[in-house]
Amino acid sequence: VPGRVSREITDRRASATATPRERDGYNRRVSQSAAIAAVTVALKTLLEAAFKATGDRHLADVLITSMPVDRARSVHHRCQVNVTLATVQENGALRNQPLGLRGGAGPTATVAHAVDLTYLVTAYGPEDDEVAAQRVMGAALSALHAQAVLPSIDLAQVFPHSGASGTLEGLKLTQATLAREQIVAWWLAYHTPYRLSCAWQVTGVQLQTAAN
Repeated sequence: VPGRVSREITDRRASATATPRERDGYNRRVSQSAAIAAVTVALKTLLEAAFKATGDRHLADVLITSMPVDRARSVHHRCQVNVTLATVQENGALRNQPLGLRGGAGPTATVAHAVDLTYLVTAYGPEDDEVAAQRVMGAALSALHAQAVLPSIDLAQVFPHSGASGTLEGLKLTQATLAREQIVAWWLAYHTPYRLSCAWQVTGVQLQTAAN
């Protein structure tokens, strides 16, 4: 492909004229191992803020958790939304995709490893009231649908004093369509009775980048 060849030639020239320190940095792998956990925290924070902003005292009191499904329901007198990470799948389409530009000469980094995360969002009403659970689910769906792309996530701010660094940007948030068989399989695996739930996918979470 002419464009790709041209870009590769440009990058080689940039590497050839770089200082020794810059050349040592080429192809350096940068790990963002805290990225998955940071996305979970971001979803939880997003829902907490959205429920409090409704102005409805019943919704403002909803408990937002990120527990395993079989241990999520420990408080029965409150409405609750639980966000559980269900699957992690590699996003092969993003491999080696550029992340930015170096003065127009070429990408400053490429994606070395990215994943897509699928979350199970479950709603509970006080004392297992299904109508209350449905109301809570509606509010959660509205909040998530309103956020097609997650706000930028600074790993150092999410996990201070942990050594985590890097920024996650452009993460797409979409509702996942699950077949009946998948729903049944998940709840059987959790060894707990089915509760009102839906699935959401966060696409393109970068676990590792390669600096050019």
